[in-house]
Order: sequence, then structure tokens, then C-alpha cells
Amino acid sequence: MYSSKSKLIQLIHVGKTSLGWDEDLYRQVLVKLTKKDSCKDMNVRELNKVLSHMKDRGFKVVTKKRGGKNSPITRDIAPEDKTPLDKLRQVWIAMSHRGYLRDGSEAALLNWSKAQAKRMNKNVAIERLEWLRASMVHALIEQLKSWYVRLMATDMNELAPDLKKLPLYNEELFSAERFVFDYIGSFERCNVEQLEAALNFTGQMLGKYEEAGNG
Repeated sequence: MYSSKSKLIQLIHVGKTSLGWDEDLYRQVLVKLTKKDSCKDMNVRELNKVLSHMKDRGFKVVTKKRGGKNSPITRDIAPEDKTPLDKLRQVWIAMSHRGYLRDGSEAALLNWSKAQAKRMNKNVAIERLEWLRASMVHALIEQLKSWYVRLMATDMNELAPDLKKLPLYNEELFSAERFVFDYIGSFERCNVEQLEAALNFTGQMLGKYEEAGNG
């Protein structure tokens, strides 16, 4: 089960094209399944229901493999050996894996970084990330992390009410309080690590109880 609303909407739009549905059929399916005619009005559980229906009709979700066009993996490098550019790439990769980026490649990271760095460099272009001053790389990391936090906070604001509806038992409820419920209303002020933990836990719980409900 996917826990990112943006990722689900993206997959549903891909599924619509893959299945050859025209706009009328697509809207009819949405209404039949959720009584809503637009994905943006649905919660995560409703979006998963639409995606499951598409899979039943033959839509196959293709998961991109790491490597290839993706930005190089840096998370296996020891923390003390990571350069600022490694840290920048790591945030980019994490955003891509959560479905927040249309293109998670090194080229896309370079294009984004160059555009942002140009603004910091009195509108003078910088062609290679290695040429950036340390202060610029740090500023890019913080800017990218802020973007990542906003997207994760948006998803958590959507997901937290669904999590609260689950019949969690004591240990799960304790973890839910720790990772999610203590931050309701203030997800925007959480850091990257807190939000990743909240999303991971919430996705795990929603998936578990979804499977139990279908069992």
C-alpha cells in the first residue's frame, strides 16, 4: 500500500493511460468506487482503492530500479565520508523514492541545482556542482530539505486522520503517539527524520489493516 497521496495520484494517472480509459470512463470509475470524481478530493485509502481496481483490470505498476537514470546512491557511504554533495544527492534520492519528483536522475538534480545556484550567484550560471562554494551547497541542501519537509507534512496532514481511525493495539498505539499523534497540527515544524519516521510507520499500519480488512 502506498502512503504518499502525490505518488498515488501519479500512479492512477499512469494507469488511466495504460488501460486506455477515456475521460468519461475514468470519471465513472472514480465515482463508482469513491463517490468522488477527482483524485485530489480523495483521501489515501480511497486512492488506494482506485489503484487496486486498476491493477485488477490489468494495470501493472512498474517500480524503477535504483541506478541507471537515478541519481547515484549515497546512503551506503559512512556518514563521516559523505561530502556536502553526497548529502544533497541523498535528499534528492529520498524525495524521488517517495514519488515527489518526476525525474530523480543526476541530470535533473544538476538542472535544479544550477537554477537555484544561479540566483545565489548574482545570476551567473554555474555549470558543475563541484564548482559550487561550500556555502552554496549548504544553502541548496537546506532549500531541498525544506521542500521535502513541506511535501511530507502535506501527506502526513492527509494520513494522520486515517491512522487515528485504525483499531491500534497497545504497542502500536504507543508508537503512533510517538511517531505521529504528538505532531498533529505541527508537522510543518518537524525535521526530515521525524517526518520520514511518521510516514514509514503510518504506511506500515495502513497497509497492515488494509490487508486485514481484505482478508
